[in-house]
Amino acid sequence: MIIIGGGIAGVSLGAELSKRGQAVTLLEAEDQLAYHTSGRSAQQLVLGYGPPAVRELTDLTVDMLLERQQVLDEPVAWPSSFMMVGTEAEIEAHAYPGQVRQDQPAVHQLLPELRSERFTAGALDERSLRTRADAMISWLVDDAEHLDIHLGEPVTGAQRTNGAWQVTTTKATYQSDVVINAAGAWADEVAQRFDVSPLGLTPLRRTAAILGIDRPISADRCMMMKVDGYYYRYEAHDAILASPQEAEPSPAEDAQPRANDIDDLIQEIQADTTLHITGVRSAWTGLRTEAADGVPVVGFDDQQPGFFWLAGQSGYGFQTSLGFARLACDLIVDGVAGPWVSAASVTALAPGRLR
Repeated sequence: MIIIGGGIAGVSLGAELSKRGQAVTLLEAEDQLAYHTSGRSAQQLVLGYGPPAVRELTDLTVDMLLERQQVLDEPVAWPSSFMMVGTEAEIEAHAYPGQVRQDQPAVHQLLPELRSERFTAGALDERSLRTRADAMISWLVDDAEHLDIHLGEPVTGAQRTNGAWQVTTTKATYQSDVVINAAGAWADEVAQRFDVSPLGLTPLRRTAAILGIDRPISADRCMMMKVDGYYYRYEAHDAILASPQEAEPSPAEDAQPRANDIDDLIQEIQADTTLHITGVRSAWTGLRTEAADGVPVVGFDDQQPGFFWLAGQSGYGFQTSLGFARLACDLIVDGVAGPWVSAASVTALAPGRLR
């Protein structure tokens, strides 16, 4: 098997295929794994968030993650609550299954820095988890006995002959019956190198920053998200990680933060809370890639044999990673999804829906 892309999707599938005894070659264009979107994640796994197929695969991923990490010396995921805040009408319209409604006093008790006149209600999810992206990637790689990783090898061309792919990179040529496209923001571009019609996947900017604050907050403080707005969470006793959650279409590129996006974010946080931002410690921008219907793409291309899509995860990459990897492995190795996942989700994720 050949996997193109070394983010959380490609690495998770490589590890899952390896568990099934499959020899896997993973080709990553950059000189390190998870360089782009996966390495710039908010690292929060939010159950109940997203379309039905995402919610189902998130639940399955979290179950697998919590079970598998029991053998680790240190966990790669741990409980970390998440609360959406806004007006009562906004919470009524946007709360998702599994969240518990909070009145104004309860919101203020959980997030005392919020200006009470701006937020009258909340929806709390105590099932969500925090994860360490680098630790999760390392764990999956270490767990994959048959995964051969090649860094700094962008794919430059491909040809299918006698039922097998010849895949050329800047350094070598590889052969496989099946190629998995887990190239993130570059997924449509990679597909065209295989004479596969693109699916219309759109990379969207998402900026985040570590912001110093004027007073300490506790490590167990829940993550806060303003309805249709920014979020922030604990990063250190004197810092928060925050994002404006912009979703501006972008070319596939090494996206960089823009000063005005961060300035606007700081102004909004200071208007909504009593926190004073003391400085920007670091900032970055990733590209989360979406299909037109907002549902990820997992399945064989309906027009080109031996070409498998694992793309369009949007902001759900980590929280669906193990579930998507297991589903993809079933479809590739067994030719059918197992009974552990609903037929409705398999259909919803299939790439043919976008043609």
